[in-house]
Amino acid sequence: MRTDRNQLRFNQALLTLLLPLAALLDLPLLVYLLFLLMLSQHTPWDLMVALKRLLQVPPRLAEEDPRPHRFARSLGAVFLGLASLCLLLGLKGLGYGLALLVALLALVNLAFGFCLGCFLYLHLRYARALFTGK
Repeated sequence: MRTDRNQLRFNQALLTLLLPLAALLDLPLLVYLLFLLMLSQHTPWDLMVALKRLLQVPPRLAEEDPRPHRFARSLGAVFLGLASLCLLLGLKGLGYGLALLVALLALVNLAFGFCLGCFLYLHLRYARALFTGK
């Protein structure tokens, strides 16, 4: 199985740059847009890939299981979805707090190579194997 490492880094850089900007300038629309971009990664119309191609970011494929990264992106999308919902309900502090948490975790992955979502994915797989014997 292969993973496009540049796609992962592109996603992380986008979140790291734009989510704090959204919070700083009180731009909930930017959080909604990033949520839709993250959500689209789980559809046949992956807008993040389209954006990367539009900006001519070359792929860098690695022999690596994409499932942990897909799980991490799913968690990011869930948290951005919750952030968007909070912002729509007028809970700006909570909404931007959740968005900034996503940005912080993306920055940690970008800077240090530690992916919390991937870590959780692997430990959930270990737990499942432990309890089911599979």
